[in-house]
Amino acid sequence: MNEYLYQEIVVGQEEGFSKEITVEMENLFRNMTDDCNPLHWDDAFAKDVGNFDSHVSFGMLSASLLSTLAGVYLPGKYSLIHSIDNISFRKPVFAGDLLYISGTVTDKQDGLNLILVKVKMTNQHNKTVLTADMKILVKK
Repeated sequence: MNEYLYQEIVVGQEEGFSKEITVEMENLFRNMTDDCNPLHWDDAFAKDVGNFDSHVSFGMLSASLLSTLAGVYLPGKYSLIHSIDNISFRKPVFAGDLLYISGTVTDKQDGLNLILVKVKMTNQHNKTVLTADMKILVKK
């Protein structure tokens, strides 16, 4: 876990990590949220209604990795997410996809100890699957 202090963070700084989406993760997410939409578990349904080869993973499961980006990597230990804006699900994610989640500091607001982070999530084919803008308070 990173422990960047506000004064150590610079505009242009980037951090990232990889995470594979698994069926087990989808099942845990489904049980937690009660989202039983067949698009997220029924391969035949997903093929029929969306022309996908298999079921589509939950968009919010992928988006939940933004918490890891802020809380573990940028800035890490002293973070508190203020907001996530302009989130865009660019391409579907499937079980077995290896995602790379990266964030780049685009601005700092000194009076608030707030950093602005541009987020990009890509899959193993280097296709962008999610983009967002995060505002993160750095508590130390």
